[in-house]
Amino acid sequence: MRNPLFKRLPREIKADWSKFAALFLFLTITIGFVSGFLVADHSMKNTYEESFEKYTIENGHFILSEEADEELIEAIEKKDLTIYHLFYKEMELQNGHDIRIYTTRESVNMTDLMEGAYPKKDNEIVIDRLYAENNLLHPGDDLKIEGDSFKITGTVALSDYSALFKNNSSLVFDANRFTVALVTEKAFDKISNKGLKYCYAWVNKDTTLSDGEQKEKADEIKEIIMNKALLTDFMPRQDNQAINFSGEDMGRDKIIMEFILYIIIIVLAFAFAVTAKNTVEKEASAIGTLMASGYSKYQMIFHYMITPLVLLFTASVAGNVLGYTWFKEVIARLYYHSYSLPRYRVLWNGEAFFLTTVIPCMILSVISFLVVERMMRITPLKFLRHELNRRGDHKVRKLTFGGIIHRFRLRVIGQNKGIYATLTAGVFLAGFLLMFATMFVPILANFKGLVKESKFAEYQYVLKMPLETETEGAEKFALKVLENQQGEEITVYGIEENSSYVRLSHEWKDVEEGKVFISDSYAEKYGTEIGEKITLQEKYGKGKYDLEVAGEQVYPAALSVFIPLKEFNRIFGKDETYFTGYFSAEKIGDIDESYISTIITEKDLTLVADQLEDSLGGIFYIFAAFATILFILIMYILSKLIVEKNSRNISLVKVLGYSEGEVARIYNMATGIVVLAAVTITLPLCRIGTRLMFYTMMRQFSGWLTYYMPHKIDLLIVTIAATCYIVVYFIEKGKIKKIPLSQALKNIE
Repeated sequence: MRNPLFKRLPREIKADWSKFAALFLFLTITIGFVSGFLVADHSMKNTYEESFEKYTIENGHFILSEEADEELIEAIEKKDLTIYHLFYKEMELQNGHDIRIYTTRESVNMTDLMEGAYPKKDNEIVIDRLYAENNLLHPGDDLKIEGDSFKITGTVALSDYSALFKNNSSLVFDANRFTVALVTEKAFDKISNKGLKYCYAWVNKDTTLSDGEQKEKADEIKEIIMNKALLTDFMPRQDNQAINFSGEDMGRDKIIMEFILYIIIIVLAFAFAVTAKNTVEKEASAIGTLMASGYSKYQMIFHYMITPLVLLFTASVAGNVLGYTWFKEVIARLYYHSYSLPRYRVLWNGEAFFLTTVIPCMILSVISFLVVERMMRITPLKFLRHELNRRGDHKVRKLTFGGIIHRFRLRVIGQNKGIYATLTAGVFLAGFLLMFATMFVPILANFKGLVKESKFAEYQYVLKMPLETETEGAEKFALKVLENQQGEEITVYGIEENSSYVRLSHEWKDVEEGKVFISDSYAEKYGTEIGEKITLQEKYGKGKYDLEVAGEQVYPAALSVFIPLKEFNRIFGKDETYFTGYFSAEKIGDIDESYISTIITEKDLTLVADQLEDSLGGIFYIFAAFATILFILIMYILSKLIVEKNSRNISLVKVLGYSEGEVARIYNMATGIVVLAAVTITLPLCRIGTRLMFYTMMRQFSGWLTYYMPHKIDLLIVTIAATCYIVVYFIEKGKIKKIPLSQALKNIE
């Protein structure tokens, strides 16, 4: 027999359609976004993993100072692998951007043509799709490379550059000012050889090797090369950020999205539970009658749980439909705006449905059941008498301070403390999301400012060999890249004593041998203090160096160590006159470009901030929008509940002569006081939470960004919360106006 209580459900939804519509839309969009993210993430992750075999991605590569002879190639290939020539030339475009040019590929690290056609003529070129997108380049446009003009015939995704890292040690890739490109072999030969790199890729014949076995084989290969040639770079696939970064990032994003979804569901579940509790209190007489007539406790519990469950399940289904259609494409565009990924195919993701439908319904069921079941422990007689306090009558605290309106508000807050506790939790969650979404703008702006203030010189020239210059003010320095014990690259500078560019907190003469200065970014990331010892080791050698920290140097641009130039040469076994570059306030014009390895300018130092702003801006705007909507929704639902729960009291106050505006100031201002108190209390907790999350995220990446949270972020959150409250205030004021005076005469026991 059909339960007649089900007939009440459509009437309940119709009577409160605005609340249910708002919740349905919010849940549908939230679940749709997460579902779309999981579908796109799963599909792209699968495409990424398939690309290793589909495009024959290298197991690693190495770069030599000169072309390898046949003897070396044969010695390496005896390790059951195949060596491929992957020579490239590093050049500069007319606009100052960097380009890495390869020949078209047919055997290793193959490419996916995204648009247009591959080059056939000597003046044709294809470039990375993402760089083309960021710089508004299209097939048919011309590309100037150091005086030569090439016609762009298409855009590609290179399987070994899914993230456009120019240097593996960089904190982040650079898809705005760095690109890779393909030309014909004849065109490659015609391009100047000054930026030529003798790069060789290897592919293991045994495709079943584990990561550990591949690493062991890579070590064997490196040993062979170091005994026969001069190695300038060696990169096993497991360490290559250009290949691995995008795949690793997909997994991290998934965890964050699921975490946010479940936190939102938990907060809304408590809001539903509080609503159900209020309904039970309002319908106590009817519940007592039904239970006395034979309805079981669990039938009543199910009845008061069914509406939010149906709403959530319906929203989940609608959200998944949107996720597989529209939101999937939105997320895919966000991924394609960050990474140079090949074309993907959509895969059915049963996990996405389970995570966005089954688990949220389970969370809602458990929370609702615990709250409603506790209410249903009361006997039918007590329901009929409205004796719903299981602890018996409690003494009402007498309020003796403040005016009548003030005491009235305090009484409203005290009588609805459960609702306001849920409101506080919602304010905390929305504030945390909003702070997390907005913190990166000031962090990146602060990073740029610090980098500009602390840069050593307008130009840092890194040379391939020591060469003299007559440029006025140019100052010599030495540079070496080592690794710390965590495997992260550390830039070691040898600085002249009494340097005009690098001003340390102590003079070098006060620093003993074997002691160094570290950048403040190094100290902050690893918690290194003055007096501690750090161990650095050579990346492609056996050298190991124990150094004691004598002080910190403000230099947020990189994780760095600073040593006197003479001490640098002593520690690393160099000649006393050895150096590798110059600090200069002006461009150096008397050194041939072919002897210059790198020129570091301000734009290179702020690259991290620029790229993060470009690639992550979209997702944080979405987070900010979600947080703002959550603010409004939580305030609306719970403020509405306060008004509904106290409708008879409100009607009675009206009968006593209070105007609708005065009543609104009593009840809605009580909510305003709680919102203000909640924001004030939870803001420090939000700061602590975002700081912990930021440090956790940053320690997973190379490099470091200094945490910075200005108080204007607090002001922004307070302003948004206040604006949301004002919107809800006027909505609820309209509802108070609709409560009739006759309500005071109803349900009088």
